[in-house]
Amino acid sequence: MSATTETISTITEKPVSISEKQNGEEEYQDRYLEGSHQFVAYDLLEARGKSGETDDPDVKRYQEAKTLFRKGYDLCMTIPRSLEDAVLEKYQEDIKTSAETMVDAWLLDDKAAPMSERVLILGQQYEKVLLKDIPEEQKEGFFVKYSLLFSAWILLVGKQFDHCITTLSLAVDTYDDLTARVFFLRASCYFSTNQLELGIKDLEKSLELDSNFNLAYSILGSVYMSVKNNELALKNFEQYLERGHPDTPDNINALYSMSLLLQKPKSDNKEAKEYYQKAKKAEARFKDLYGTHVGMNEIKREAIQAHETPDEARRLILASLPKKQYNEKIEQLIKAGILNTSFPPSPKNCSHCGTAHLKDTPGKPLLCCAGCKSIWYCSRDCQKLDYKNHKVNCKKQQQKQIQQ
Repeated sequence: MSATTETISTITEKPVSISEKQNGEEEYQDRYLEGSHQFVAYDLLEARGKSGETDDPDVKRYQEAKTLFRKGYDLCMTIPRSLEDAVLEKYQEDIKTSAETMVDAWLLDDKAAPMSERVLILGQQYEKVLLKDIPEEQKEGFFVKYSLLFSAWILLVGKQFDHCITTLSLAVDTYDDLTARVFFLRASCYFSTNQLELGIKDLEKSLELDSNFNLAYSILGSVYMSVKNNELALKNFEQYLERGHPDTPDNINALYSMSLLLQKPKSDNKEAKEYYQKAKKAEARFKDLYGTHVGMNEIKREAIQAHETPDEARRLILASLPKKQYNEKIEQLIKAGILNTSFPPSPKNCSHCGTAHLKDTPGKPLLCCAGCKSIWYCSRDCQKLDYKNHKVNCKKQQQKQIQQ
C-alpha cells in the first residue's frame, strides 16, 4: 500500500461546497478541506485590475499554477467518483493526467492548489490505477514520484508534518530531478516541528537548485533572527532585498527586520531609521496595488514601537488590526493612560496581540496569569512581551487579593 490511502483518513472535511455536474449525475457538492482554501492576495490584485502594474514573478507563478490546477480539477470532475475496476480502466488516462497536473500546480505554488473531498477521491483512484498491473507481492511499498508528492500534498494540508517529512524524504532519496520547491516544502515541515537546523539545510539546498528561489533568503533571515543570530539574519535579509521583488510582503518584512537588527542603544540609528522609512514606503506601494496593508506581526509591531512615538505607535498598530478587532473605546482608554496595551484584560482575547484562543490551537482557552489571575495571553511569548506593561498592575492585583 502506498502512502496516499493511509493519508486520506487523517484529513477531515469542512462543508465549503463547490458544485459541478458529472456525467449526467445530479449536481455534486465538492467540499474544500479545512484550512486548504484560503484567501490569496494575488486574487485581490487581479480583481482590482492591478495585475499589469507589477512585474512580481510570484504573481505570474501563482496565476500559472491556478490555471494549471483548474485544468486538472476540471478534468477530475468529469471522472465518476468510483473505485470500481471497470470505471478505473475506462478513465485511467484521465485519472493520471488530472492527478499529475494538479500535483504540478501544487509544486508551482501550493496556495493555488486547495485540497478537496473530490481530490482525495482522485488520490485513491490514482493509486489503484498505478497498482493495477503490479503483482500482488510487489504492491506493498510500491510508489512512483507523483504518488509520493500527491501523498505529501495531502499530509501537508492535514498538518501531518512528521509523516509529510517522511514522504518527501523518500521522494528526495529516490529521485534526483526534484525542484527547489520540494525542499522548501520539506523545510516548512521541519520548521513546524521545531527542527530548525534541518529546515535551514533544506532552504540552502533549494538555493543550490535554483539561485533565483529568493523566498529562501527571506525565511532564512526570519529563522536566524528568531534564534538571535543577527549576523546571519542580516546577511540573508540583505540578500533578499538585493535579489527579491519590492512588491512582496517578504520585502516589507525584510525592511522592518533590518530596521530592528540595525537598531543600537544610545545611537542616532540613522541606518535603522532609513530601513524603517523604506518599509513604510513599501507598505504604501503594497496598499496601492492590493487595497490593503500587510498583516500585523511581531516584527512589524516591534519596528513601529522602536521608531515611532508611543502615541503614534499605538495608533498605527490599532489601524493595522482587522476591523472586527478595532475598538475606539480601547484607543480612548489607552490615550487616557488607563490601559497599557491595545487589549483590555479579558478571557476572550490575548492582552498582547488580541487573538481569541491559545496560539496555533483554535478552540483552546487562553492562558491566565498565574500571579494576578486577571489577565490572559495566547502564549508564553506574548506574556513575556507584555510583562513590562503588566508587572506593576500584576503586583497591585496580587496585593488586593491578599487584602481581601
